[in-house]
Amino acid sequence: MGVGVVMDRTEVFFIKAPDSRIKIKSKSKKPPPNVILAPNFKFEDTGIRDLVQKLGIQHVKGLLLFGPPGTGKTLMARQIGKMLNAREPKIVNGPEILNNYVGASEENIRKLFADAETEYKAKGDESGLHIIIFDELDAICKQRGSGAGGGTGVGGSVVNQLLSKMDGVDQLNNILLIGMTNRLDMIDEALLRPGRLEVRMEISLPDEHGRLQILTIHTSQMRKNEVMDPDVNLEYLAAKTKNFSGAKISGLVKSATSFAFRRHVKVSSLDLLIAGSSIFCVDWNTRRLSEDVSNLRVKMEDFNNALSEVQPAFGVSEDEIQAVVQNGIYHYSEAIQLILHDGSLFVEQVRASQRTPRVTILRHGPSGSGKTALAATSARTSDYPFIKLISADNMVGFSESHQISAITKVFADSYKSSLSVLVLDNIERLIGWAPVGPRFSLSVVQALLVLLQKAAPKISVPPITSLDAMEKVLEEVNLFSHRRGLETCMGMMQQAYGSRKLQIGIKKLLHLIEMARQEPEDIGSRLVRAMVSLGI
Repeated sequence: MGVGVVMDRTEVFFIKAPDSRIKIKSKSKKPPPNVILAPNFKFEDTGIRDLVQKLGIQHVKGLLLFGPPGTGKTLMARQIGKMLNAREPKIVNGPEILNNYVGASEENIRKLFADAETEYKAKGDESGLHIIIFDELDAICKQRGSGAGGGTGVGGSVVNQLLSKMDGVDQLNNILLIGMTNRLDMIDEALLRPGRLEVRMEISLPDEHGRLQILTIHTSQMRKNEVMDPDVNLEYLAAKTKNFSGAKISGLVKSATSFAFRRHVKVSSLDLLIAGSSIFCVDWNTRRLSEDVSNLRVKMEDFNNALSEVQPAFGVSEDEIQAVVQNGIYHYSEAIQLILHDGSLFVEQVRASQRTPRVTILRHGPSGSGKTALAATSARTSDYPFIKLISADNMVGFSESHQISAITKVFADSYKSSLSVLVLDNIERLIGWAPVGPRFSLSVVQALLVLLQKAAPKISVPPITSLDAMEKVLEEVNLFSHRRGLETCMGMMQQAYGSRKLQIGIKKLLHLIEMARQEPEDIGSRLVRAMVSLGI
């Protein structure tokens, strides 16, 4: 037993042993004897526990972390477990719960809550906090009735068992369940209701400032041991690693170190010339470090080499884009240059405009005319961080549901990026169009319509039918900096339409206006040409 001196400002904490039957009652507005947060965690003692008891509410029992792979969900859950002054967290992967014996999967769920149940029955609210961390939660908590479990109903029964333990008749108030998933859409909705996994936090891809912090953390040992060259610019690397997750950034640093290490490894090699290419046969038994290994430095060129080797999961499909434009673009007609110019204007419209965050373009023509190559060229020159090619070639053998799921996933991934380009190659093959009949996949068509369009407004908005209404819209959106420009544009419309009645929706008009803004020196004529070409 320790002996000390009690002074005026001495604080005494009474903490009971886990197996003790003594109950320590806390005074109002004082921290409870079984504090949730660890002593070294700075947090004001606000008396929240007594307030919660007076209000008659329960604490949050579930937290769901979701987001793309490699963003640090598992690491964050582990840190939460370490931060809290609780029992040792139980960390389990979702697939480990499943068992091939009848009822064994449900028994594994009950075992996870067994310790918390025993302590809560013995000590009630004085029991400690039990933390259960589920990784890959979507493996066991899929939508009930979706066929998970191979048609045996195991998936639904596991979800039911988990729901009963969290929010059933004999519910527990000493548990915190932390779930992690990459597919929030696959989680059963009953788990997301209040009293269960009610707090949802999206762990998205880091921004440039976040990427700089991650790079600083992963290179801290290099700087401490003075093996990183001073010319390494982490700010430049943070700017070049758009759409990189935390795991990808870690892989980037490892790849850079491997390039640096390669310069100081001696290998015994035999250079053989076969079919015009050089092949090295390495005898790994004679591999050894060079004498200047103490001068190893990770240089900026190593990180540049790593950037070409490590590609982001939500980045540009360089191989697919390059494959469709491998022969380049031949400007055999002025129309080719016009198509590419219009494509660059659409790219800048999405980048700069706040009114048209989504632009869709249909390029049509005979087979083999270069539609895919032109679209891929516009996408590649856009310098957008996310570019994907959706082609029927990658979906050979897919069922309709599998094909819809694959297309939906690409669209969902594009939402995670600030700017993205999706190229739907050969739409008639995607929807299974057959001219005899005709026949097509209605499910795929409906999925594409939902993904490409926003929901129709609930109220009826009348179209613009007169030049007076058109003039008012152009004034409100401040398309022209001077009144003279507006008058010139209305004069061109008067010549083009005369006394004819217009028929254009406000959404389509705003789209054309934003397109015309990309040519500030010729806004009026571009707007009129676009309206006439669309048959308005």
